[in-house]
Amino acid sequence: MKRFLSLLLAAAMLIALTACGPNNVPTAPTAESTGPVVTPEFLLSDNPITFIALSLSMNPNDSRAITVSTNEDGSAHVEYAGSDVAKTGDLDANTFHGITAAFESSGLAALHGQDVYDDGVAYGSMFVEFADGSYAAVDCSGQIPEAFIQGYTAMEGFFDQLTASMPAYVPQPAVVGDVDPMLLEEMMAIVNASGLAHPDTFTIAHVEKDAYFTFTLGLSSDEGIRSAVSFSPMMMTTAYSLVIVSLESAGDRQDVCADFLQNLDWQKWVCVAPNKAMIAAKNNMVLCLMATDALYTQTAAGVEAAGWTVMKVAENR
Repeated sequence: MKRFLSLLLAAAMLIALTACGPNNVPTAPTAESTGPVVTPEFLLSDNPITFIALSLSMNPNDSRAITVSTNEDGSAHVEYAGSDVAKTGDLDANTFHGITAAFESSGLAALHGQDVYDDGVAYGSMFVEFADGSYAAVDCSGQIPEAFIQGYTAMEGFFDQLTASMPAYVPQPAVVGDVDPMLLEEMMAIVNASGLAHPDTFTIAHVEKDAYFTFTLGLSSDEGIRSAVSFSPMMMTTAYSLVIVSLESAGDRQDVCADFLQNLDWQKWVCVAPNKAMIAAKNNMVLCLMATDALYTQTAAGVEAAGWTVMKVAENR
């Protein structure tokens, strides 16, 4: 009787599995399928995106990027640089539901792991993290798959609408430390007058009066100096430096100008070196600019436009 009941129970379970099979087991997509193939583990409808970073560049003059992350309160922070507009700001907590759906319909999820490396300047990348910690990633260089370009374009269209009411992003240097307000105003006047293409890749930083103070500025002494600020690229592979010091007395200008000139260090960068240097003065302030040709020309024009008097120009020989 026990054997009979066991066989009967097994038969009943088999029949139940057969009956439920077509509804629970996904069928493989056919040639006629039109939607993107999404790997099952993403479960996008139940597993929303918490972070997404996309980038695409077909040539050096066309670089686009989309980055979205969650804030502690559940809202979203977006940084979006489209083909002709850049925006950054916060979005409400429900935004990620729309982003997740847009990503799912874009077809990008189906490209997970399909990395392409080839010769050429074009590149494209994707990294998406989901609520359960899983992720989707693509990395392409040289040759960009058409499916990636189409997917990125779809996401770009979505973000065009999503950020329609958000003001355009105006690139500005990052300000680090307790910068002297007067020196910050002077530095921003120079930056704005210089017309630098990507000022947000530079940093305006307060220079602490510590053991490295004079070394950072390029001076032999801090005598008579009240405060200082530096303007430099975030990536130090560019030979560029602009520093401004405010003096206790305008009568010390000549001595500080001479000190800057005497201590110009053309070799403080690795593998690169500036072509020119400028010492300039204004009221009770002195600045020192060192840069390569193009950046020097742009910044020097900004210095003069901001009302500074050029005291000395030196060339790296």
